[in-house]
Formats: sequence, C-alpha cells, structure tokens
Amino acid sequence: MPNIKVITINPTIHQILIENKGNYVSIKEIRTRFSLVTNIQINSDELTKVIYRQLLRLVKNQIIEKKLFDKSKCLGYKLIKKFELTEFKFKNFKFESNTITVTPKPELYNRPAAMIKTLNNQLTQYEVDFQSSIAEAEEYKRLFIIAPEMKTIIETHFLEARNQSNQLLGKITAVKNIIGNVESSNQ
Repeated sequence: MPNIKVITINPTIHQILIENKGNYVSIKEIRTRFSLVTNIQINSDELTKVIYRQLLRLVKNQIIEKKLFDKSKCLGYKLIKKFELTEFKFKNFKFESNTITVTPKPELYNRPAAMIKTLNNQLTQYEVDFQSSIAEAEEYKRLFIIAPEMKTIIETHFLEARNQSNQLLGKITAVKNIIGNVESSNQ
C-alpha cells in the first residue's frame, strides 16, 4: 500500500485544482477564482504570493506539476496521480480569518441537500466561466475584422476559446443532469 502523505492546503485552492483536473491552470486563473469564491479584499500581489507559495510546496512534494506555456512566461499547474494518494489538511490563509469559508466534509456529500447546494455552486461557477469564454470567442471574431493580417494568431486563440466554451457547456449539462437526478430521487 502506498504511503499517504498529509499536506496542508487552502480549501479554496484545493477545490480550484480539483475543478481543473487534467488541465493546466495559471496562477492568474487561480487568483481570479479564489477572489470570486472567497470575496476577500486583498492586494493582488499579496494574494499571488501566498498562492504561489502554496503551489510551489505542492510542486516540491510532486503532487502537482508545473509547465511553462508555449511562447509566454506564464506557468500552468496541473494535478498528477500522486494528488489522489495525498491526504489533505485544510487551513485557511491568515487574511481569511475575517471571512467564513466552509470546508467540505465527506459526510456532507451523503446528504442530498448539501450535495445539491454544492452542485448549484459548481454550476454557477461553470456558467460564469462559460459566459466569459463566449465573450472571449466573440471578441476574437471581432478582431478578425479589425486585424485580418493577424488571422493565424487570432484564429488559434479563437479555437481555444471555442473549445473551452464547448467543454464548459458539457460540464454545465452534466451538473444539471446530476442535480435533476438527485432532486427527483428525493421526491
């Protein structure tokens, strides 16, 4: 049986990493989602520093991997197999002490009401991301007209945005189906 390591992690960052399982996510994306979920007013640079320290520790413990995105200085982080073998201890950042963050507990997931609430929160996040992705794709379409000489570059970004919106639409459909099933099984 493999050694199970216990790592302290912020519950919101843990959730963001799980939501992006299989995909690379940048610090900027994590910071943005963290701010949306926790609604904390903190300097962006300070938040980036604490998130980076947390990610660096996960990389050093080989729980996530980092990769430099092509043609940019932006790093992406992605879960690896060891993540599933790691036991996490959840701890909020010090600056979160003024806010109430609910740490998910395994026993709550057995209760349909808690499950529906969690799924509805996830659905809301997917819908926000979906709208953002659609707006990004529409902007690339507009840029086609403005800068036709950059068609190759714009087209690449457009296809990525469209692909992301398709993935998000699939996630939205899946979550809605599960919510429907859970609600109908409780009646």
